[in-house]
Amino acid sequence: MKSLINKSVAGIVTENINTASIFKKYKIDFSFHGNMLLSKVCEENNIKPEIILEELKSVSVNQFYLKDYNSWELDFLIDFLINIHHEYEEENVLLLKECSKKAVKIHGKQIKELIEINKLIQDISDEMLEHMKNEETVLFPYIKKLIEAKNKNKKIKIIHSPLNEPIDALEDDHNKVGKTFKRISFLTNNYKVPENACNTLKVLYVKLQQFEEELKKHIHLENNILFPKAKKLERTFYNLQ
Repeated sequence: MKSLINKSVAGIVTENINTASIFKKYKIDFSFHGNMLLSKVCEENNIKPEIILEELKSVSVNQFYLKDYNSWELDFLIDFLINIHHEYEEENVLLLKECSKKAVKIHGKQIKELIEINKLIQDISDEMLEHMKNEETVLFPYIKKLIEAKNKNKKIKIIHSPLNEPIDALEDDHNKVGKTFKRISFLTNNYKVPENACNTLKVLYVKLQQFEEELKKHIHLENNILFPKAKKLERTFYNLQ
């Protein structure tokens, strides 16, 4: 277990998704900047390594297949991302746009933070929708093409691969949306609903918190599992050019 201290946070969660609850408890990011070693994370967050190691040790290593994302075939993982995470975010980002705009009209004068929250949501929502569209029309079909070629033992020409600079741009998008929701979390005092809040404001805060949690899972699956495995798969074709 001590060896975990020299592993990346993302690597620990990828090997055992059950550890995510421990990192969430300590507000440790494993999605957007998960490459940081646990030892460094403990140092920066003033956490005693022996305490978190003991908690990680207590987490069950038994994983249900539907949560053992690292064992899934890439094409299945892609379908899961599209049908579960993309569909959820496409639907709920529109709801957040509506709720935040309405909340500003009702409470904007009393709760000044809502003005910035609304602007952040309005600004990021269209970018998120465009980001997911790019993944579904360019990146994901390319990865599935690699998978098909491997399964059929076929050669494939790798020209202008979206797994190089375009994927770097996608990861930059992930970082941007991560920073946006970190700011929103700060402005809402970690989504603490103000006293005497109307139903619109209550719904907004609850939905924002749920959205951020789902977003972190989504980004973890792409940054730490899908993208690295897709790059590794692509490299197997280099010698076949």
